[in-house]
Amino acid sequence: MMIRSVTTAALGAAIATSILFAQLSPPKVIILVGPPGSGKTTQARILAKKYHIPAFSVSDLLKKQISSQPNDPVLAAAIASGDLLPDDAASNLIRVHLLRADLHKGFILDGYPATSGQAKALDQMLQEQQLPGAIVVLLEASDDVIRKRMKARHQADDKPEMIEQRIQEFRNEAALLTEWAGQSRVVRVNANESITSVSAQIEAGLEDVWSSPALKQRP
Repeated sequence: MMIRSVTTAALGAAIATSILFAQLSPPKVIILVGPPGSGKTTQARILAKKYHIPAFSVSDLLKKQISSQPNDPVLAAAIASGDLLPDDAASNLIRVHLLRADLHKGFILDGYPATSGQAKALDQMLQEQQLPGAIVVLLEASDDVIRKRMKARHQADDKPEMIEQRIQEFRNEAALLTEWAGQSRVVRVNANESITSVSAQIEAGLEDVWSSPALKQRP
């Protein structure tokens, strides 16, 4: 009974320390970028649990918004076509979400910014919310791996021509965000590997960036 009591107390202390550390640590803003099948959703959940910050994607926000405003022509067109939202619509969607009280310690975002206009809008939002510049995590996988994983998912939009389009969209987004954030704020990860390996790469890369003196200067 004594051993069990000590173990339980130690576990409680460890949990309390973890929560306190999360509360005292600087805010963290992470942008996840990767092609379909790269494991963004899985890695977002892992990061959210580790750093005690929420994770969300533009596609999820868009689906929630369209359910509450089914007659909005801009949102309906984006859902139907699969095209990007116009900059104003996408930025407004994010801006409203950033007003949530639980985002003051940072967040993990997937699918935004996707254009230079959206990147400028996000910079302004982060300044308004007194949050730091974002760290961009690039989940890089070979084209062959992406094709194989997308075909294995059996989703309606995973046709050969759509797969090639999504690969090109990822390349464009990665180039845009690398230029926007600057090389010192980009973590490149080999997403061909296992979930555990990818997670370890992301964590090591993030900690390295956060501890770097270069982080103090935004390009």
